[in-house]
Amino acid sequence: MINNFSKIKISSVFLTLLISAPALIIFLYLFIGDSQNWQHLKETLLFEYIFNSLYIMIGVAILTSIIGFTTAYLTSLYTFSFSKFFHYALILPFAIPTYIMAFIYGGMFNITGSVTTFILNILGMSINEVYFFDIMSIEGAIIVMSLVLYPYVYLICKTYLSFESASIIEASKTFNLSTWKILRKVILPISRPAIVAGVTLAVMEAVSDFGVMDYFGVSTFVTGIFRTWLGMGSIEDASKLASILMTFLFILIVLEKIQRRNKLYKSSGKDFRPIEKIKLKGIQNILASSACFIPFFLGFLLPFIQLCFWFMQSYEDIIDEDFMTLLYQTLSLGFGSAFLITALAFLFVYNVRINKDTSSSVLTQIVKLGYSVPGAVVAVGILSFFSIIDKYVIDFISTTFIISGSIVAIIFGYCVRFLAISINTFESGFSRIPNSYDDAAFIFKIGDLKTFLKIYVPLLKNSAFAAFIVIFIEVIKELPLTMILRPFNYDTLAVRALELTQQGQIVESSVPSMFIILIGMISVILLAKNMNKV
Repeated sequence: MINNFSKIKISSVFLTLLISAPALIIFLYLFIGDSQNWQHLKETLLFEYIFNSLYIMIGVAILTSIIGFTTAYLTSLYTFSFSKFFHYALILPFAIPTYIMAFIYGGMFNITGSVTTFILNILGMSINEVYFFDIMSIEGAIIVMSLVLYPYVYLICKTYLSFESASIIEASKTFNLSTWKILRKVILPISRPAIVAGVTLAVMEAVSDFGVMDYFGVSTFVTGIFRTWLGMGSIEDASKLASILMTFLFILIVLEKIQRRNKLYKSSGKDFRPIEKIKLKGIQNILASSACFIPFFLGFLLPFIQLCFWFMQSYEDIIDEDFMTLLYQTLSLGFGSAFLITALAFLFVYNVRINKDTSSSVLTQIVKLGYSVPGAVVAVGILSFFSIIDKYVIDFISTTFIISGSIVAIIFGYCVRFLAISINTFESGFSRIPNSYDDAAFIFKIGDLKTFLKIYVPLLKNSAFAAFIVIFIEVIKELPLTMILRPFNYDTLAVRALELTQQGQIVESSVPSMFIILIGMISVILLAKNMNKV
């Protein structure tokens, strides 16, 4: 007879095979022979895809690390004007999807943009008489994405620094090190793992972006996947492009881990004391406030003000019964996916907790790899996977139901893409529960269900809430995966915003964009409040 622990492990094995199948299928396309279309891609576009993708990764890595670490360092170690406000305000750009930021900045700063026109009118000059930085360029794309993605670095570095001890800084001062030398020789080295973790997430998001690259006209692997699949009608060649990108990202992850293998920095131990913040005055106070205000202003306040202006101009023409259906579909997809992914993540981490074997841990790590795969790549893999099921399994049971191009396909894609986020959250929550609790439950012969309800549920409810909120935000913002896998005539707010922009209706696109941002803002505020409890 199979006990409950074995049932959970069997379920984990089955789910791991199911969730990792799309990535495995994509990887296998590397070994399929070249077609005529693929020869054309190799000769004309492949180098451009590689160069642009690398350029974007390096640019975003540099900018997000500078902005994210600087703001985390200032708000963690110092108090200055509005420092408490910036503690939360610097998270807000996370609520704005990159593609919406691109629409807004393009509408403000392109040749005929509102801000460009306003400045030229004040100067009394034409566009040909001044130096004009073209925001609709690859450099503009890097800047726009960095302004949205730096909170990844900010949040992780801020959390990391909060667990460092004041004794580290005090020990540094005994060597008569200046503030600058303490930053360069002590704070930066011990913060390196956090910086790398945040930058890795930011880079993964940047290289998997479709909306920004499509709107700015930048050719990358992801735009190439869409053009090859939709323009050439070749899912095989699109899958091969996806397999190259996926393999490239995995190699980068492995290389990064290898090169920092011997660069480990120990945190404080038993003598831990929270870092006492230093109050800045005079010019230092102004500089610190400015350093935090600029990314907040450019990453949230300015685009939000512009979006509000456009929203007031167009909401009456856009908000109708069809739009409310669109809003309902988006929220339903967000809530349903977040609930399922949170539950699955709990199952995987709970399996590691109760079985305590290497295989359970390996299964969890395999599932987490999905987050390093761009949404468009995941979508192509799922199409290939479901096409096999449609052809061989569905025909076998003699039914006309098609899985691909359905809500099932979208939610499955979200599971593959975002399960790692929830797993990480639950792993953090489980790490705070002593193993002695499990031992006590075993000694007193408390059943599995009662142990689950009386011990784990109360202690993990805040972690579950945090995981749910983060997944909900990610699903609401997700664009390429949703575009590829959605059923016919099933739109979301993100898809509608992109469609309006592609039609040149930038002002009208502000309406679905505003709803996405408001939903994101509410979710981020709830997440920030919950951070103090987890």
